[in-house]
Formats: sequence, C-alpha cells, structure tokens
Amino acid sequence: MRFARLQCDSERMPAGLADLAGQELDLLQLDYRRARAVPASENGSIEFPGYAAGIAQAARTLVKPLFLDPDLRIITSAGWGDAFGCVEQIASIFIEGGCGDLPLAAVRGSNLLPILEMLEADGVPLTNAETGAAWRDLKEPLLAADLQLGGGPIAMALAESARVIVAGCYDDAAPAAALAVREYGWSWRDFDSLASAAVAARAAAWRHWDVDRDAPASLPWTPGWVELDEDGRSTVNGAAAGESAPAALERWLKDERNAKNDLVAADVRVRLPAITCKATALRQISISGAAGAPHDGSWRLEILYQAGFSAEAMVEFSAEADRELVESLTQAAHAYLSHASDPSGLMTVEPLRPLNSVGPSWLHLAYQSKSRKACQFFADQVVRLFSAHEFHARLAAGTLRVQAHCGVWPVRVPRDAVDIAVETRAAKEWV
Repeated sequence: MRFARLQCDSERMPAGLADLAGQELDLLQLDYRRARAVPASENGSIEFPGYAAGIAQAARTLVKPLFLDPDLRIITSAGWGDAFGCVEQIASIFIEGGCGDLPLAAVRGSNLLPILEMLEADGVPLTNAETGAAWRDLKEPLLAADLQLGGGPIAMALAESARVIVAGCYDDAAPAAALAVREYGWSWRDFDSLASAAVAARAAAWRHWDVDRDAPASLPWTPGWVELDEDGRSTVNGAAAGESAPAALERWLKDERNAKNDLVAADVRVRLPAITCKATALRQISISGAAGAPHDGSWRLEILYQAGFSAEAMVEFSAEADRELVESLTQAAHAYLSHASDPSGLMTVEPLRPLNSVGPSWLHLAYQSKSRKACQFFADQVVRLFSAHEFHARLAAGTLRVQAHCGVWPVRVPRDAVDIAVETRAAKEWV
C-alpha cells in the first residue's frame, strides 16, 4: 500500500500535488486544517466558511489522475464542518471533467458545535483534556467544535467503493488505517498493525524530503511517499539523502509530549520507544518496531473559542530613506502608537535591518488585545502615520486587517456518544 499526505493551505493549490498524483499511489491524503486566525467583521464576530476554498483547485488537478488510475483514492478533510457542501462542489468539477460516474463519499458528524449542550446533558465530560480545567471555566464565545474521526467511518466509505472521501475532520492516522484494514484484512483489534499504520501516517507528514541538487536555482521539490506492507513494515521514499536522515526521522517520530511517551491515535495507542529507522537505499528509510495497545475508546474534540484579536503590519522603507529617517519613524511609532493601546494590550515595534546594510529596511508592527475596537484603532493609526510618509515608507503586506484568533479547548469524547453518517453517490448524483 503506497500513500502520501499533503498539509494544505485553505486558499491555495497544495504544493507538490501534481507530482504526487502521478506516483501510482493507493491513497493521497489531503489535510485541510481549520484556520486559527481569520479576518474579524466590524462587530468582532467570526464566520467560518463551510469548507476550504483551495479544495476546488485541488479537485481540478485530480480529475485526470483519478480517471487514469483506478486504484487511486483521495481522502480529504473539508477544513471545516460542511463535508456535504464540499463534496457537491467537487462533484461539479468532476462532472465538468468527464468523471460523472466517479463515486464520492461525504462523512458527516465531525461538527459538534450544535450539540455541545446535548453532549454535556448526556453526561459527556467536556473537561480540558490537557489542563484538567472544568468546562464552566471557559467563558469566551465558542466558534467551532471539530471531532477528529477515527478510521471506522472512512472504512465504511471505502467499502462502498468511494474513490474520493471527504470528512469535516479526522485523526491524522485514520485514512491510512482505514485503507490498510480494507486492503490487508486487518482486525480493528490488531493493535500492532494499527500502530504501524499510525506511525507510517506520521512519517508521511515528515518535511525532510529531497530537493534536486542538480538544479539548485529552481529548487524543484517533490514530496515523498510511504509504503506500508501487510506485515506492518513501512518505507519512506524520497527522503533527504545523508547519514543523518534516519536518525532525524526517528527523533521526529518519537517527539511526543505525552508523559508516557505514547502517540495517541483515534484507533490505537502507539508505543514509540521501540521504533527504529534505518537507511535501506538511496533516499529510502525503513521503519520498524511499532507496537500498539488498546485505545480509550474516545476521539479528540477540538473546541475553538474566541481568544482575542490582533493587527499586524510590515512597513518597508524605500532605498532613499536614510537611517536617521528610519530611526525617527521608528521612535514615532513607539510614541504615537502607544497611545492607541489599552492597558491589557500587547504592542510590538521591531526594526528589521537588511543583510550587510544593503537594500531596504523594514519595521514590524503588531498589536494584540481582547478588544477588536482597540486593534482596529491601532490599525487605523498605523495607516495614518505611514501615509504621511508615503514617499519613504509603505505597508508591504497591503491592506491592514484585524484578525480574530482562536484558542483550542481539547476534549476526549466517547466515539459511541456521537452519530456519524456516510453517504456515497456517483458525482452526477451529488448535484
């Protein structure tokens, strides 16, 4: 079983997608994460879109590979809660590309925001899984509640012959575990095998893939993939060359903060200490030693709440701006913008010098506060200050907008406490 993972930006085409789509994969996993900072409206509220906008671009790139390779499956998170709406858009793109008969599946049930009160009333503890803080201690407005689904619902969609599966949110190891269970006939209680799938999925997210050193100017980067066999052995392909690569991968796989040194996946608890990585060929690293133990029967729920607001700007000074002017404007920013802050706000004014004193210099300005109004006032003052010196300074990042930031409240939810629905149809039946 050959698979790969890509960490995807919610707005853009995933880097390396076209390269991986041509590698004869059994599974390509696209991970879209809900943004932790989003533009705030004038009244300070936050509205997330139903799913990541970048999925449409990815779908257009995948039409041809899915048509040419009948063994390729795509499993993707929607990035937000609307898996059905996401599948409907993907279906429209596939129909346009001549793939109207391709089976698509939507996995619904990861968005628990509408039923948090019901879960609490049913006795599901919403205690913070990391700090032990009581649910009543969380006073900030709630924004989202994403349940990281395990492999079971995805395996159900695979059993229905789905070639593209969209879930609102899932555990990182769930897609690989679901496909391995289906391909190899593993039991969901074969914890050593499930542990090997979880470790392979983690290795597939490793960032030290090789760069073509024969063309350093263009730096053509190709992400690698992982092969997982029936016996639970896995091989990372496309890893960076060098004697230190296996050791680096092994350290990365074992980098867990859990006091018991375990990796807790949705379907298995992975014992990490025995894992070993060895180079088997050029740019190939084998992984062995994964051992599993029964999990606690729960899935991770991430509740997002409104933690505060921020405004950030990068000011670029022109080549004509001498050092005295730059220092003068930096001091003015300190004095002028400090009057915009409230007592609880945090302001940053950081000069950034060019390398070897060549080229333009910059000024990093940032402000954080619980108040959107205070952040907006800061942003307005930044624009006003540097507009008065537009011949020597400009906002390098364009329009200065106030961002709302999300905090994360993690919870463990028994998987039998929620209802999950899987629906599979041909693309032409989704629209």
